[in-house]
Amino acid sequence: MTALSVPVVPPALRRGDTIAFVAPSARINHIFPLRIARARAFLESQGFLVREIYTILPTFSFRANLNTRVEELHEAFRDDAVRAIVCCIGGLTANEILPHLDYQLIREHPKIFIGSSDITLLHHALLVGAGLRTFYGLGAIVQLGEYPMPLDFTWNHFLRVLCVEPDKDFAPSPEDWLMPRSLYYTDEFLDWCGEPDNLRARKTKPSPGWKWLRPGRAQGRIFGGCLPSILQLFGTSWQVSYKGRILLVELPEGMQPDTPWPLELVRCNLADLGTRGVWDDITGLILGRPYRHTEEQLVEWEKLVLDITEDYNFPILAGVDVGHTDPMLTVSLDALCLLDSEKDEWAILERGVKY
Repeated sequence: MTALSVPVVPPALRRGDTIAFVAPSARINHIFPLRIARARAFLESQGFLVREIYTILPTFSFRANLNTRVEELHEAFRDDAVRAIVCCIGGLTANEILPHLDYQLIREHPKIFIGSSDITLLHHALLVGAGLRTFYGLGAIVQLGEYPMPLDFTWNHFLRVLCVEPDKDFAPSPEDWLMPRSLYYTDEFLDWCGEPDNLRARKTKPSPGWKWLRPGRAQGRIFGGCLPSILQLFGTSWQVSYKGRILLVELPEGMQPDTPWPLELVRCNLADLGTRGVWDDITGLILGRPYRHTEEQLVEWEKLVLDITEDYNFPILAGVDVGHTDPMLTVSLDALCLLDSEKDEWAILERGVKY
């Protein structure tokens, strides 16, 4: 399977449209009903309709679980009333459904598809199998389910990238292309099941901002996602060529949800990208802010990237608001992207949706 040459760009979102929640990987909607309820209530308060497509099976069966996830995703694409599909959360099992998706159905019913973490696997598969341009960004349980509401930066950028506002000029201004940066962030871990954690806002702190690990200027179509998920797809039918692309990389949480991805695994993962020829192919590299890294770990992470890519001269931008960090940007995957360290700019040069 090779990526289709003509990309499918989904229609823009408008107030009054229906947004579907789907759970193609981890199945935890019923475990965290308050998060889902808050996400729904917030979207409805913003003028959207919400359809949660989620079936609770009485007992676990691998085949029933797999078939349910596939059919729920098909149902979301098949329903012409649905204009955007928001994944509830990531997980570890998105890879199971890739061989069973009806890519022709998805291509014939294009719509906004957004998610992060191991949803990276679906971003790759939907581009290669259906030619669909998708979006790396918020999830229903994680970002939309924040207490008391999503972080302003996360929500405002979601609207800016995906939604047509009634009073908005459709002609893009130069500022529209530039990716913004948040002045604050949080990586505080809260227990979503217990109180008071489930009923208080996370503490934010000042953001250190972007950092150019290597200066330069580069242009290419942006693609990537969660580092270990990217690596899962090499040698499969859903492998995306990174030739001439700008690679987006972010790190997941560790073995426990309140821990970072271990640096020894980061080192191994980065070396795997090298053995697969990715460093030879790409024109630039963007790194999301790592989750729950100490200052010392952050220094080591950045040094690892520089050391492993020391034979290359592509620019590297680190510390951006992407991935397992909040707030979170909405990134139009496969869109033309520009990095320019002299101007201190990261820009997406194409609309991810059509009007």
